[in-house]
Order: sequence, then C-alpha cells, then structure tokens
Amino acid sequence: MGERSLQALAVKDGRTAVMSIDDMERVMSSLSGTGEVPQALRIELADKASFEIARHYSSLVTDKEKYDMLPGLFLYDLFNGENPYQVPASVFTSEGEDDPLSLINFRQVSGEPPCFTNMADADAILRTMCLAAESFKLNTRSIPYLCVAAKHGNAYGMGVSNLAAAHAIEKALFGNPRSIYGGEVVTNFPIDEQLAKTLANSERRERLLGDGCWMLDLVMAPAFTSEAIAVLGKRKVRKLFENSSLCSPILKKTGFEYRIVRGGFLRQPPTAFILNLKKCQLEGQCFSETEISSLIAAWSVAFGSSHGGNEVALAKDGALLSAGGGPSTVEAVRVAVARAVECGHDTRGATFAADAFFPFTDAPSVLCDAGVTTGCVPGGGKHEPDVREYFRERYTSVAFLPREFRGFCRH
Repeated sequence: MGERSLQALAVKDGRTAVMSIDDMERVMSSLSGTGEVPQALRIELADKASFEIARHYSSLVTDKEKYDMLPGLFLYDLFNGENPYQVPASVFTSEGEDDPLSLINFRQVSGEPPCFTNMADADAILRTMCLAAESFKLNTRSIPYLCVAAKHGNAYGMGVSNLAAAHAIEKALFGNPRSIYGGEVVTNFPIDEQLAKTLANSERRERLLGDGCWMLDLVMAPAFTSEAIAVLGKRKVRKLFENSSLCSPILKKTGFEYRIVRGGFLRQPPTAFILNLKKCQLEGQCFSETEISSLIAAWSVAFGSSHGGNEVALAKDGALLSAGGGPSTVEAVRVAVARAVECGHDTRGATFAADAFFPFTDAPSVLCDAGVTTGCVPGGGKHEPDVREYFRERYTSVAFLPREFRGFCRH
C-alpha cells in the first residue's frame, strides 16, 4: 500500500514515477546520457503508474454488482478499423486475462497486421468452434476433426470427421463455396503442407465457380508447419494465427460479457450453454451417431452466428448445409432451406437446429417439406404442444432444449 501511495505522490508532484526495474533502467539511461529525464518519458511513466493505481483500487471494491471498471492495457495497433477511415484502431488486453484462447494468446506466423474486422471475425468463429468441440466432448466423449469456414464471423460451412482432417476441411469449404471466398477458417488440428494446399486452391471449386482460389483472409489452427506457412503465406494479406489450445477448445465461462453502448455499457454473465442431449426432451426416435454429429454442427452454428435473429442451421452427414436468420423463425427457416438448395445440397434427411423456440407450426412445416428428419429447438411458447404434435405427425425426431436456453448471439 505504501508503494502505491508513493507512486501517487510522485505523479501528483510531477516527479518521475518508477514501478519496475525496466522503468528504472530507462530512467538511469536517460540520466547518464543527458542528465535529465525527458518530459515524454516522465508522462509515460506517470500514466503507467496512474493506470496501475486505478486498477488496484478497482480490485478492492467489494460490491461488484454496483461498481464496475473496464481497464485495458494497449497491446498493438491494428491495420485499420472496422472501416478504413476508423483509425486509430488498437488491441487492448483486459485485467487479469488468463484465458488460453484469448486472442492475445494467438501467435501470428504470417501475413500483414490484422485489422479490426479480422480480430472481430476471429473472435466470432472461435466461439462457434468452442461450442461444437465442447458439445461433442459432452455428448460423445470425444472431439472429432472440426473445421469452421466463415465470412464476416458467421459460419457458412462446418466439417466434422472422425477419419481425417482433410475430410473436415472439404466439408467446411463446400458448405457455401461462393460465400466463403475471402473469409475465415479455424480448425482444431494442425495444418501441414497438404492441408494448406487444400485451403489455398481447389479444382472442384474451379469447376463449380470458375475460380479455384479460396482467397481466405484468416486461418487459425493449433499449429502450422513451415511448409504450410510457405504455401498459405504467399498471399500477404492472409493472416495465419496459431494457438495449441485450439486442439481442445473451450468457452470462457467466468467473469462477464460486455457491450459498449452510448453512455455506458451492458453487462451479463457469459453465454456458456453447451448442448446436452441428456437434458433435452426427445420427441420421436433416438438419434444415430451420424445424426448427432450433424445436430451438433447445426446447433453450434445456430447458437454462434448472427444472421438477423432467430437463427436456423441445417446439416447433413457431419457437414453444415446452410444457415439463415429472421427476423421471424419462418423467414429464418426459408432462408436456410433456400441457401442449401442454391448451393446444390440435398436437404432430404438433414438435421436442423434453431436458437429460438418455434411459436407456430409454420417454420416446422417448411422444414418437414424440405425433408428434414431430425433437429433441436428450445422449448417455449404457448403453442409448444401443437409444435411437438406437428413434428410427431411428420415423423420428425426433435430434441427440445430447456426453455431458458436460447442462442441470441451477438445482439
């Protein structure tokens, strides 16, 4: 306590506030060279001391429900803001950050500095990956090869494979090969040279769309071999980030989530619900292993995407077919089905997942007419008995989540 009081007095009196050995070495170097401490260094050290003092006294507040602070420490500047004119844009780290999957714990191994959008998109697809991995571990006791392919932070492809990493990548990229162009990819497995070539170009994509390049802007993986970096690093605007914790990704479940609004910020506990089929009410027959893989893929995308509200995702054979948003549930379903058909996917026998309850039978009728045979949706609404009965009549097996658990991601 005495140390912080001395630091505060030094700042108040315009003296040089020294908080570490490194600070002292900088001060001594200046004194030995010019005989004085430059004003710029004095101000820098005073700001550092004031920040640490404020952070300390914030930690002493016992009523966290009433008082809150968001101290952040500058790390580095971004290439630009969400739009190029929004500069300066920077990355800050939060107080006491010990999350192994915090973006600051990712190591960039290739590419130019990321921009604001790159980091925001990385955070979004990382959440989708964590949702899928934790749900697989909870429901199947193992985590398969997972690949999420996205654009603007929304997954347009996800691949699940128990056999090979290459299968997961292929499934993910061809969920919506047009939309994924110029997007982002995250995997829970290392990238070697052959996998890197798959992420760079595709003869199948060239046959479909006339261009074989994926033009990915961001790839995140547990690790990249030097050969993989050489392949993917040829495109300088492509950022490669590695973090070994991606091998077994988990959500952050402590602290709070914040959203800055005009005049302040909103705060709530983190959205850390994981799909647990044992706690769902099943209408119809039990799901097969393949259907469970598809269900988890669809659920993690529906609960981790932001397509306009009331998200619905479709998956089949461990591959995401499409995802769509509302604002109404029936519009979301129509969009999801239309996108799947447009990409050439067969929706017969597919699985759906919705992040909000179905208030009427209109959305279920669109799903059933498309041939969907399994799915999951939160319970709720006064017409829930009618919805359940409708699915029974259409021989569609549906897991109803507890009513309190909905997605509503990134409002």
